Amino acid sequence: MGKYNIHLTSSTSPEDPVLTSSIKGIDNDAFTEQETHQNGHCNATSLQMKSLAEHTTQKDVEVFRSCEGAQIPRKSDPQLDQAHAETKPRLINQVAAAMVMAFVHVGIGAVYGYTGVTLPELTDPSSDDLILGPYEVAFFASLSDLGGAFGSIVGGLMLVRLGQRTTSLLALPMSGACWLAMAFAHSQTFLLAMWFFLGFVSGLLSPAASMYVLEVSHKDIRGFLFGIVTTARRIGIIFVFGIGSLRVGWRTIGFACSAVVAIPLTGLLFLPHSPRWLVTRGRFEEAKDSLSFFRGNSYDSSSELASITEQVDRTQRRKSGFSNQVRMIMEPSTRKALALMILLSLLSPFSGIVVVIGYAVPILQMNKANIDEYMGALLTSVVFAVGTVIHICIVDRIGRKPLLVTSFLFSTLCMGCLGGYFYLQTTVVDVSAYGWVPVASMVLFLFSVGIGQPVINIMQGELLPTSVRPTGISLIQIFMYLGSFASAFTYPLISSAVGEYGAFWLYGGVCLTIATIGGVCLPETRGRSLEEITKGASSHNTQD
Repeated sequence: MGKYNIHLTSSTSPEDPVLTSSIKGIDNDAFTEQETHQNGHCNATSLQMKSLAEHTTQKDVEVFRSCEGAQIPRKSDPQLDQAHAETKPRLINQVAAAMVMAFVHVGIGAVYGYTGVTLPELTDPSSDDLILGPYEVAFFASLSDLGGAFGSIVGGLMLVRLGQRTTSLLALPMSGACWLAMAFAHSQTFLLAMWFFLGFVSGLLSPAASMYVLEVSHKDIRGFLFGIVTTARRIGIIFVFGIGSLRVGWRTIGFACSAVVAIPLTGLLFLPHSPRWLVTRGRFEEAKDSLSFFRGNSYDSSSELASITEQVDRTQRRKSGFSNQVRMIMEPSTRKALALMILLSLLSPFSGIVVVIGYAVPILQMNKANIDEYMGALLTSVVFAVGTVIHICIVDRIGRKPLLVTSFLFSTLCMGCLGGYFYLQTTVVDVSAYGWVPVASMVLFLFSVGIGQPVINIMQGELLPTSVRPTGISLIQIFMYLGSFASAFTYPLISSAVGEYGAFWLYGGVCLTIATIGGVCLPETRGRSLEEITKGASSHNTQD
């Protein structure tokens, strides 16, 4: 009877004397080996010992019996093997991806802030350039949001089929072209048309960039990385407000915004697809490589990949088309989460954020105080970004719900003060000495909203399962853009009907409504993976 030969490898020595002496004399019939040795340790699931040679010592028997039925973990014991795998994922590639998508949102933020500093010039009767009439002004302030709603519809289809990365690569050059076309516009109609198409492209880019960051981020830093993206949108507003404060003209601002596109367009060429999107398309090897890219080669991401695959399989991975996603959205748990986020996303533009940013300079001009309206607008945009930076620092420590509720309660007070100032301005009370009140109210409002409003954005993706996230977020974005369009378009009508004070008191009531709904209905998602969140929501719905 021949001997059974086992070859062992070790990081410390090529041959273990104890195991070598034990192996000698063991007959082929003595045991069956079901798995190989790995990294110098016994990695067998079972060594069924039937008999031992007579010269095998009792110590040798104990060595082999200790392996019987044992399943050694994939990672080596750090006390035995100094080259053990990393227990925490690497952050550098995740941060790099967030920074690339952050520049996408810089361009989107520039769209939000553009009208706030260009409307005075575009409505100046003494200007030798294009001049917009009253109705054209209303459309110019809101038309990009209407384009964004249509862009979200098309974006939903593209995200399902092409993924976030390819959608962004296609849309970014279109964004740059629209900015350049606006800068060369020589008629009001062409200017408004390009403004609509720029909003359309933003509707493609916004969910793609946001979803990408959500899906590549590890659960421990997801709030932090998404906060970077949200802050970048605020920086885009600062960018156009800063250039506008130099009085260089609306065409120059367009040229500057077109240059921003080159940065994320280049960065995306070096990033892989989202691992979660790859799983929905059945491309598992690529998904594994993508997770390794974002977590590090030394980090064991197999459990995360298994969790993603399990959830996708549960929601019919092979039927991942747009129409099938719509059907899956109608499942009770998903439908409930989607309805909640649509409501909050629809109310958010009516909190006053769209009006305060989109009409920043005109609102400060109504103040009639000795304050430079352009510098005041720049100050509000800077504070808005500072609030978002604070959000980044505390969102993964305090949680989502406390930030949302607290910030919108404080925003209610700010809108009340702003409305109160304009109410007193319509009476016989002299408020000229208190011209700082509107600026302070707007600054504190944007600071507070900057802390809490990103919670709505991040939870749009967190509460939806991976398989329906592209379609679900696109639907949410449609309602958000329609809300922004309605808010910007109706502000002149509301202010003329019930006064400036009535408009801001109305927005304050919406802030209070958002805080109430968030406190009562929103779950806490801090520190949980995307799959854990949606699985928990589904289980809770089943129990109900």
